[in-house]
Amino acid sequence: MWITASDKVLFLFRSQLNAADMLIVSSLKGVFFVFITTLLLWYLIKLNNKRLLDDERQYRSMYEGSPLAKWIYDPVTLKFISVNDTAIAQYGYSRDEFLNMSILDMRPDEDKQRVIDSISQVSDQLKPSGIWRHLKRDGSEVSVAISSQQIAFNKKRHIMVTAQDVTQKLAYEQELKRLNDELREEKNKLSETQQIARVGGWEFYLENKQLIWSEEMYSIAGIEPYTTENPYDLYVQQIYPEDRADMLDALNLLITTGKKFDVIHRIHLLTGETRYIRQIAKLVHSADGKPLKLLGSAQDITELKQLEHERNKYMLNLEDTLNSINEGFYTLDHNLIFTKVNRKFEIETGLSSREVIGKGLTDVFPGIEGRITYKQYTKSIKENIPVRFEAYWKHFKKWHYVDAYPTVDGIAVYFVDITDKKLKDMQLEGAISRYETVAKATRDVIYDYDIKNDYLSFYTDVSELLNCDPGEIGRSIKWWRSHIHPDDRENVIRSQQEVLNRGETNWDCEYRIKCAGHRDYIWVFSQGYCLYNSSGVATRIVGAVKDIDALKRANEENKRLAEIITKINNMVIVMDTDHSITWANRAFEEYSGYTLDELKGVYPGDILGGDKFAPGTIEEIRRRKETLETFSIDIQHFLKDGSSPWVNVEYKPIFNDKGLHTGYMAVHQNITDRRKREEKINHQNKVLQHISWLSSHEIRRPVASILGLAYVARGSKSMEEKEQVIEMINTCAEELDGIVHHINDRISNELYAGDDSIAYEPIS
Repeated sequence: MWITASDKVLFLFRSQLNAADMLIVSSLKGVFFVFITTLLLWYLIKLNNKRLLDDERQYRSMYEGSPLAKWIYDPVTLKFISVNDTAIAQYGYSRDEFLNMSILDMRPDEDKQRVIDSISQVSDQLKPSGIWRHLKRDGSEVSVAISSQQIAFNKKRHIMVTAQDVTQKLAYEQELKRLNDELREEKNKLSETQQIARVGGWEFYLENKQLIWSEEMYSIAGIEPYTTENPYDLYVQQIYPEDRADMLDALNLLITTGKKFDVIHRIHLLTGETRYIRQIAKLVHSADGKPLKLLGSAQDITELKQLEHERNKYMLNLEDTLNSINEGFYTLDHNLIFTKVNRKFEIETGLSSREVIGKGLTDVFPGIEGRITYKQYTKSIKENIPVRFEAYWKHFKKWHYVDAYPTVDGIAVYFVDITDKKLKDMQLEGAISRYETVAKATRDVIYDYDIKNDYLSFYTDVSELLNCDPGEIGRSIKWWRSHIHPDDRENVIRSQQEVLNRGETNWDCEYRIKCAGHRDYIWVFSQGYCLYNSSGVATRIVGAVKDIDALKRANEENKRLAEIITKINNMVIVMDTDHSITWANRAFEEYSGYTLDELKGVYPGDILGGDKFAPGTIEEIRRRKETLETFSIDIQHFLKDGSSPWVNVEYKPIFNDKGLHTGYMAVHQNITDRRKREEKINHQNKVLQHISWLSSHEIRRPVASILGLAYVARGSKSMEEKEQVIEMINTCAEELDGIVHHINDRISNELYAGDDSIAYEPIS
């Protein structure tokens, strides 16, 4: 086009140009064309190269920066040629390890042949290759979704792979499948349960009066499933006319007031059959709080109603029988209101049926709410189980044995008067209990020795006293005497024989007896009552053996303690129940300056400066002693020598062998030095608290000012302003120095001077 157009233009000037000029212009025209064409080709080539470079950079960025693992491998050698950073991070291999591996090295053995077979199916288009298993460097197995395509890489055919880890996704899918299977199974079980229980569910939308039924509801109502007619209209028509109004009124109350909906009504089936249906529903609101729908269930209770009718007939027939039985009988409804009583009830309680029927249990028997009868009846109704129990009816002062059985309407109760039997049992149990308690408390062993037959009987457990197995117990007097301490045996036999020789009836003796498992003997006190025949010959000895080992040891311990108390440095006094001194050790005599004879019968406060005690001290000691407490208290005494030591007194109540309170023991310990140390420490703590307050509050103020002024000085540009700041810093430093001197003065003048009055005054 250039040559044709330019030649035609040049031909227009042929008359004005000679041949030489024409040749020159024609040549310049060609040179211009070549020059312009060259520039244009150079620009296009440069632009194309830039586009290729950008595409390659963009591709490299997409490859290297991809959040999915990518790699390129040789389809012949199966060696990795390139991997991106995501693959390195995901699989745990380094780049060098990847480039020295083949794609089979990261596959389970059973998958390797399938991998080789799948390579031939890879095309130029990126296509999914399915879910595969890969092995990480740590040996763990992951599931990945693979996408592959053929690419030209380094002028050769290679395959690029994109791998997405779907291990968790597969696990979630498997778990979801398992849950769906379980849900489907539960749904089937629920459906079977509903069919067995004759229960169906329904939803009723208020806006369009649309009623949606479960499959079981169609079966209960006897209607073909998925009929074209609205189930609501069909069902309302089936309800007995005399029940329909109550049903609709209850439904309306649920919608308007939210009142509980629990209704039983009858329906006519198309087959002519009558069924009793129990309906239960609740109101569901929309997000804006408006009534949206009713959610309910229906149960076919026809069989229950038939049984109830039969039972009512049966109950009428049994009424005469109930009136003739020897047991008291009555029935209560779910609200514990009497509905029936028999004649025996009227006789036992003295209440007629007219006084009881229609009234509540709590009205007839006030105060029964807190008794076992009320609790058992409530349990029987709530849990629908029979109960049996014994109860004392304080209204009649009688014991009853009660049987209560749950019924559809409430409970049926039978009771029998067992007062006489209960009183005898209680008396017997009391006697047995007292006997066992005494035996346990005293550990007495009651025995009966048949002298003629040499047979020893025990009426309590002698094995417990001897600490041996019951099978080791002997029955002869020789066996018993073999356990007596050798030093005591002769005396026991002699004393017993002397009583028998004199014909006396009472015998007693203290001696030691060997116990199994004990290294030592224990002390016992043996008593006996001797029985003689008409000829004056002893035939039996009945008596008891009492364990007195603890008492014996306690007496010995008391003697030892008395000797110790007399010799210890702590001051000890013993007082009677009137708080008067009955005994004092030598240390207290030396401390108080009075002898024991002078101290006896004296109240401790009279000789220890009680009139100078801190207010309330004596009253507190008396109060705590009256409650038989074990306690200690710090008191400052004022002795007759003019000294006023501090002592810690520990009071402990004293009881005799019968457990009766006989007085108090008071142990005095001199704590004067300790009190002085405590006072000194308290004084030092007060001073240190004030110093700490000065350090944390007063020092902080000038230090903060110095820091702030230093910051201002660094930002100041004029020398005059800096000098003013320095002057202010100097003033703050002098103030800080004054505070430090003040602290040092307080330490030297107050901490060591022992002045208790430390005034917290701010430093001006």
